[in-house]
Amino acid sequence: MSIHPTAIVAPTARLGSGVTIGPYSTIGDQVTLGDGTTVSAHVVIEGGVEVGRNCRIFSHAVLGSEPQDLKFRGEKSMLIVGDGTIIREFATLNRATSGGGGKTVVGRGCFIMAYAHVAHDCHLGDGVILANAATLGGHVVIEEHAIVGGLTGVHQFCRIGAHAIIGGCSGIILDIPPYVKAQGNRARLFGLNTVGLKRRNFPPEAVRHLKQAYRLLFLSGLTTTQALERIATEVPACAEIQHLVHFIKTSDRGITR
Repeated sequence: MSIHPTAIVAPTARLGSGVTIGPYSTIGDQVTLGDGTTVSAHVVIEGGVEVGRNCRIFSHAVLGSEPQDLKFRGEKSMLIVGDGTIIREFATLNRATSGGGGKTVVGRGCFIMAYAHVAHDCHLGDGVILANAATLGGHVVIEEHAIVGGLTGVHQFCRIGAHAIIGGCSGIILDIPPYVKAQGNRARLFGLNTVGLKRRNFPPEAVRHLKQAYRLLFLSGLTTTQALERIATEVPACAEIQHLVHFIKTSDRGITR
């Protein structure tokens, strides 16, 4: 363990083996840092934060600050960061509110680039990437391995599906389905994220089925209900199709098209 003499570490903080804390960083009450995690200079980690193993937190990042929510009344809440996540300079990750379940969660192996913001009650799956200055409103859900481009704003309560990719400078006001590409203010869909699916080693037959479902949902002129009925009878069942259909059926805000 290596703690710079100018760092301030609360007595109740729990530090794993091999933790490094750089100059002028502040580690508050009830903070847990997992084994091998590195905290650079001038980082602030406030109370109620659990950071996993082998994470890297760069200078001037702020973790666990109070929610930017006028309904917040000082209730206890948490921010949980999974193993192997990288958080770059000046990123801000807020704790949750009781109305959102009390936990803001960032999954394992995520990459939160400089100036990105993760608001209260957000839930990010494993392998999510937020590029520079991507900004999430409260209660946003981003499923595993989705990518959000730089300078993109995501409206509160929106969902972004697994393996989707969103181009930079976009405005997201409706749910983004899994496996697709989206871009624009306001965002529109631009086909499947075929490059991302190939990189993640999706089976070719699954990609073919997703292309068929995409055409029915977004290119056929059918209503969503009609397209889902056609998918149920015409597209071979696989885990990816089941996830896509479930995501669309459970959308509260509506689906980006």
